[in-house]
Amino acid sequence: MRRRSTAIWLLAAGQTIAWAGLYYSFAALLPTWERSLGWSKTDLTFALTVAVVVWAVTAPLAGRIVDAGFGRLLLGFGAIGGALALIGLAGVRDQAGFIAVWAIIGLTQAACLYEACFAFVMRTAGNDARRAITRITLVAGFASPIAFPAGAYLAHAFGWRGAVIAFAAAVAVLAVPLLLVGAHWLETSGDEPGHAAPSGGGGPVLRAAVARPEFWLIATAFAMMALNHGMILNHIIPLLGERGMSEASAVAIASIIGPMQVAGRVAIMRYDNRVSPTGMTLVSFVGVFAAALVLLAAGGSLALAAAFAAMQGAAYGVTSILRPVVTADYLGRTGFGSVSGLVAVPSLAGFAVAPYAGALVWSAGGYNLMIIVAAAMAALGLACVAVLRWSRGAQIHLRLRQ
Repeated sequence: MRRRSTAIWLLAAGQTIAWAGLYYSFAALLPTWERSLGWSKTDLTFALTVAVVVWAVTAPLAGRIVDAGFGRLLLGFGAIGGALALIGLAGVRDQAGFIAVWAIIGLTQAACLYEACFAFVMRTAGNDARRAITRITLVAGFASPIAFPAGAYLAHAFGWRGAVIAFAAAVAVLAVPLLLVGAHWLETSGDEPGHAAPSGGGGPVLRAAVARPEFWLIATAFAMMALNHGMILNHIIPLLGERGMSEASAVAIASIIGPMQVAGRVAIMRYDNRVSPTGMTLVSFVGVFAAALVLLAAGGSLALAAAFAAMQGAAYGVTSILRPVVTADYLGRTGFGSVSGLVAVPSLAGFAVAPYAGALVWSAGGYNLMIIVAAAMAALGLACVAVLRWSRGAQIHLRLRQ
């Protein structure tokens, strides 16, 4: 048990560094790129869109690799590839090269970030998987507060190329060994029967999952959350700057989101056995919707902007735990890597579209319009979860009558 617990904390630390370097570094460096490279916001965010499209397309394949028993190697070599891709990013000179490198980073994101990691944990941790995933996301919530101030400082001190090299070094020196060792220890710690989830998968399992309405409700609900969060998160610094806040204040507000994700995950651990996964999901989606309304009303108020960041972080932070748990609850654990990878595709597509879509909405009506669109996405996701919860209640009621 001690070895398994240590393995989870190692994976958590590795995920934190990997997320900071391979995902949050983009938002952290976006204002610097806009100033230094002279490219438009839409041109820059298109690169992240391409990255997450690649991530989405390859997520089911990553899940199948985990189901086949190669999850540890996938996590480790994915992080190695990510570090090398960041080094390549530091040397780009034109927009085509910038986009191409982010496409490669997207491939490494599919290999070593949450979807692959959680599929590996579901396969190797058995009944402890839900608590293990909560612990990993608890620690990884610090990725954004690490990335935002670090990116701002490093870009100011060494330029954006030096900042990217520093992120690459952190992924190579810290994330890679943490993921490899943590995965190896977790894989070799489950000697008792029943600790490995069924690893079967393939076409029949996927076809059976896709045929169920629950699959589409789950996929759509979390995709809407991804659109909401991706639009706001990747534009948070220029969004607050448009409202008259200094870049330092905007960075400080953005840095609240990560710690509040941790706070939300601590809360979910406390109520883990008291509230159903769909009940928790409903609460978190209501929180995301309310956060958008607070941001819309905030104007230039630092207090309201901080309140938004706290609400958004706490409410959205738990969705990374809830998606795999709800997926397993409604669709089962057989071939979980393949099924969860497919469920993740719409969410990742939402992340992919979000930065670019946010820029397009901004160009059409400013950031107030973007916030309204993000709130509408949260409302649609909330409706999907409500239907999901109602459908299970209706099924239970029907069985009782029969």
